[in-house]
Amino acid sequence: MTALHSLRERARPAALLVMLALIAAATYFEFVYYGSPTLYSVALWIIVVPMLLASTVRGMRSHPLYQTLVYSGFIAIGALQYLDDEWFLLAGLFVLGGTIGLALELRD
Repeated sequence: MTALHSLRERARPAALLVMLALIAAATYFEFVYYGSPTLYSVALWIIVVPMLLASTVRGMRSHPLYQTLVYSGFIAIGALQYLDDEWFLLAGLFVLGGTIGLALELRD
């Protein structure tokens, strides 16, 4: 069985369509409506979009590296938000939550 065939069987079509619509609308507002994006905004988008799309695949959470990568992504999201001079409290919460989750994940 090829990887594409396996992904096609595990993808949830309705969830994927909703997520793609949400990502398309958010991309429009972030990069077109609000003007020229910063480098940190683009890097943040490169991290967030795959995390959102991964949530539409059945069985993704059972992968052994899933939680570690999600918590690492939270830390990266918080750091990029802080460097972009936006949402300082939210950035701190992302870093704190990701650090605590990663510490608990690595402890087990």
